[in-house]
Amino acid sequence: MNYEEYTGKSVLLLGKTRSLNGVEFETLLKLHAMNAVKSFDDTVALIIEGKMMNPLELQESTRLYESHTVPIVDIGAIEKWLCGSIEPNRLLMSLKLSRDQDRLVDFLQNPYISNELFFKLLKLYDWQGEGLFDNDENRNVTAAIIGRFYQDLERNHNVQYAMSGLAHLVEKYGTYELITAISELSPIAKELKNPSEPSLKGVLDAMALHSATSESLLLVLLKERAYLLAHREPLALEQELLALDDETIGRSLAQNRTLSLSGADFLEQKYPELIASFYPLDEVRFERLTGNAVALASNSTLTVSMQERLMEMKDEAVFSALAQNTVLSLVHLETLFALNRYTVELASNTSLSAQQLETLYQSANPEILKALASNTSTPVEILYQLSLDQRYERGVKTNPSFGKHIQTTNLGWN
Repeated sequence: MNYEEYTGKSVLLLGKTRSLNGVEFETLLKLHAMNAVKSFDDTVALIIEGKMMNPLELQESTRLYESHTVPIVDIGAIEKWLCGSIEPNRLLMSLKLSRDQDRLVDFLQNPYISNELFFKLLKLYDWQGEGLFDNDENRNVTAAIIGRFYQDLERNHNVQYAMSGLAHLVEKYGTYELITAISELSPIAKELKNPSEPSLKGVLDAMALHSATSESLLLVLLKERAYLLAHREPLALEQELLALDDETIGRSLAQNRTLSLSGADFLEQKYPELIASFYPLDEVRFERLTGNAVALASNSTLTVSMQERLMEMKDEAVFSALAQNTVLSLVHLETLFALNRYTVELASNTSLSAQQLETLYQSANPEILKALASNTSTPVEILYQLSLDQRYERGVKTNPSFGKHIQTTNLGWN
């Protein structure tokens, strides 16, 4: 609807406003030369249905619906349109001068203002030296942050009122702007400077691992969370992490596939088996690491040529590792399958065909069945059968492909 056509006319609001308080609502109406009236008369050109209508207003709404006198719209639609009229700089200046925290909180809870304005308003909020959920106002603002950016909120609305909800927001929906804004909230900024609040650990951990976190924030997180930073992909602060000369950090870096070539060359001297297992291989590095053949056999970047050379070693441990490698070529899979000596390892390989997995299921070997229960390629019919046995029930329940099947078929699963 084009609300501009009601400029200079009267509108009737039945009930209360939702996202704007009454004063803001009328002020924005006046910007469009629209006059809010208290009762219906011949001058009313638009009726707005608000929230919490009293019995008389409900009765009036029903009467006006039936008379088809003038258009009737929901309060949300016109509030959204009115919020597009807000002048950000004027509002920010007004709030800075007045220091009206109640008005500020109202705007922070308003879903119709832009994200850009929201982040600017958030900087003005005074957390009163308390935590994110320590008082009603702080709780409302924290809930507003989560509620604005958390998708599918209606399916998990309690997430707005838990610290774990903020951590999950960063982890799943974090952007550079959102993570930066959260890091600047005074309770978070204080924790970054002087760690002391265990409840914020999950939020800061999520920031350390997120690919959108700024390098300047990562530098602040480095002291307490170097181990997590070593797991980030893409990797950041590589030189700073290497400079720590810490074995735990070094071993984590050696398993990071986004490590630089120079970083991989350096760590290969200390942890050749980890580089052989995890780092993307080229021919030169493969040849150099053939002394770590078992580790190489588990690498997911093996080419067919590399696989062939490993197969030619005819080493039992190498065969066992290859049997679990999902990039193993069809020919080599068939070869190992025919040997009938690596059935447990093959049972966990998602690259096996449904027929091969069925053959393994028929063996009734408990170790094989356990592996099949967790294999995302195992046919759902087999998973159903395995779920009936307590030994494999947990594996089936935690199998993502079975969970997806349950959801798509609308079946309960307890």
